[in-house]
Amino acid sequence: MTVDEPLTPDLVVQQLNDRRSDALATLEMLAGYRLQIDEQRAAFENPQLVSDYVAFFQGFVGRAVAECERIAAELPAGPKPAHVAVLRELVATSTAEQRRCLQFRDKCINRPLPHERLRPLLNEISITTRDQLTAFRDFTRAADRIEQLLAVNPPPPDPPRVLDRRSLFTRLLKREQGG
Repeated sequence: MTVDEPLTPDLVVQQLNDRRSDALATLEMLAGYRLQIDEQRAAFENPQLVSDYVAFFQGFVGRAVAECERIAAELPAGPKPAHVAVLRELVATSTAEQRRCLQFRDKCINRPLPHERLRPLLNEISITTRDQLTAFRDFTRAADRIEQLLAVNPPPPDPPRVLDRRSLFTRLLKREQGG
């Protein structure tokens, strides 16, 4: 977005679609790593730890993809504060999960391995997940843009609640009995 370019929901949708495309590519890579782990399971010192690590990130990245799709689909109808909350939550979770990447490196890479030929695969897994978490920080910018859109076009207020006759009389009777 340039300074002269007006902020529109389409710009945010494009940004979300870009992050979604990156995340889908990461999911493909993680699926490939999962296959390699299963093929070489006997060579890993702790295959379950590596498999669980990849499975966790497949789930997390998959949820991020789903949220990007949902928000991108809803945004043209109008931005909502819930969109900002979801994006900020993804950023916060991504930041917190950086620690998981460091722990994985400490437990699986930064030490002598029984089969050194596995080091490049473990390194690729670690770098891929770390890079994807870093890319998710871009959701901060998307959330900021949605907040700007909300400031210009606030969502309409909730419609007044209409009570049926029975609910109205019940509510009135409770007030009279209580007061």
